[in-house]
Amino acid sequence: MIENGCVRMRNKSGRSYEVVALGSAIVDMFCEVPEGYVEGLGIRKGSMQLVGPDMAGSVIRVLGEVEVRGGGSAANTLVGMASLGHRVALIARTDMDEFGNQYVSDLEAFGVRVVRPYERNDLGTGRCLVMVTPDGERTMATWLGAASHLRLDENSRSVIADSQLLYIEGYLYDLETTKAQIHAAIDVAIENDVRIALSLSDPFCVSRHRDEFLELVNGPVSILFANREEAQILTGMDDVEKIVDSLRLKSLKGAVTLGAAGAIAYGESGRFYVPACEVDAVVDTTGAGDLFAAGYLHGVLSLDHKEVEKCALFGVTCSAEVVSHFGARPNTDLQLLIGGMV
Repeated sequence: MIENGCVRMRNKSGRSYEVVALGSAIVDMFCEVPEGYVEGLGIRKGSMQLVGPDMAGSVIRVLGEVEVRGGGSAANTLVGMASLGHRVALIARTDMDEFGNQYVSDLEAFGVRVVRPYERNDLGTGRCLVMVTPDGERTMATWLGAASHLRLDENSRSVIADSQLLYIEGYLYDLETTKAQIHAAIDVAIENDVRIALSLSDPFCVSRHRDEFLELVNGPVSILFANREEAQILTGMDDVEKIVDSLRLKSLKGAVTLGAAGAIAYGESGRFYVPACEVDAVVDTTGAGDLFAAGYLHGVLSLDHKEVEKCALFGVTCSAEVVSHFGARPNTDLQLLIGGMV
């Protein structure tokens, strides 16, 4: 089936959406910075740190021109999944300002439906200053703005109930207001037999909310995405193979990503090391984990759920595409890129 110029995979579940995500609606503002600049701002290189609204403005005034694009971790994953032919929706909060309206129109152009619960319009759409160093590493200084005031409404709840899978962005745990909405969304998912996937998002985020994340992975979450450092903090273990085995004992499936070394996928059928795909040059690592999740979930939805190794192969392929250029969203039709792998 062809819709809006995209090939759509047939949804056999009878539900309107294959994946609905709960995430932060953030406009990304990309800039290249010299080595050492990030640390000079008091931010750990490679991390995401919440900042006040003046931080981005002050850095932009010093550095000059920046590139503005739609962002947000869950939104990036959904863009990848839409490219892979899936019906997807994002529940997120923007202001009704220029940035917010542009954010929504950009996502809809990619084939992502945006559900934005309406409240007051004086908060400003969230934005993230993405500082990229010469080695391609990205550091994010994020002001959440309206994203920090997400509230589920009846329309949001009905979209979750009409989906196969709920994908939760771990960054949302950084605010008590959005944390409550995560649990409300999980309740709707459980009531309607919707599977739940969680991305841990950031090592500092896991450090701040470790006990709560453990409750989720010991409870309703069935698919988990984490990088090595996030998984180490979550489990309190150092050895990645032991980490993976401990997660398998919780009846989870998912992957621990290892950066340039690839990923270890796991599930009831075992654990499998999948090497990273070669790229000519790593230009920008922004969105690498987001697109890995997109590829992996494509496998979950398209193949037998036990084929976690192939799910991870889809993940590293999508991740390799996004790190090969500037920006957190694919420049290539991902369905064509991985079409021969099924």
